[in-house]
Amino acid sequence: MSDYSFRVSEKYFNRLEGVLNSKLFGGNIPFEAKNCDESYAKRCAEFFEKLSIENDAFFELIDGGMDYVLDLIEERGEEFDLGGDMDEEFTPERFVEITVPDVVVFERHELLTNEDSPIAFSMKMHLRAVPDETFELAMQEDKAIYAGEYRGVSPWNEKLLKKKWNYVGRD
Repeated sequence: MSDYSFRVSEKYFNRLEGVLNSKLFGGNIPFEAKNCDESYAKRCAEFFEKLSIENDAFFELIDGGMDYVLDLIEERGEEFDLGGDMDEEFTPERFVEITVPDVVVFERHELLTNEDSPIAFSMKMHLRAVPDETFELAMQEDKAIYAGEYRGVSPWNEKLLKKKWNYVGRD
């Protein structure tokens, strides 16, 4: 188990900061926990560290992220080299390999207590070969919420489910 060493954010009001270790993404990832106490932040960090592609909701989230990256490559791929052959089968494992989480933001539901609020997070990500090309993935404990352009979304923002720029659930 990680030693999260929570600290109060110096940049933002009512946020905790820490670092978690993700085996899936291969290393330490900074995180922020909004409007919550340490118990909720720890519960979220532990959940995130255990995430795998086998988790159905996370697989759906990764699938939406893959669609977003493929559209990005189709639209602007000549501007950057992702390394390797992108014509090969694009798998969830390949997606994880070419992306990097910049920060994970955990956020409890504002109407629920720390104990009652399901785990929810959004991840600001970038392509490994193109650090300035960011995008976002958001998830509630058992539901993929958003994959697409970086917007700094709350995973509790229900409007995101209906937006045309959301890649989650597209066929």
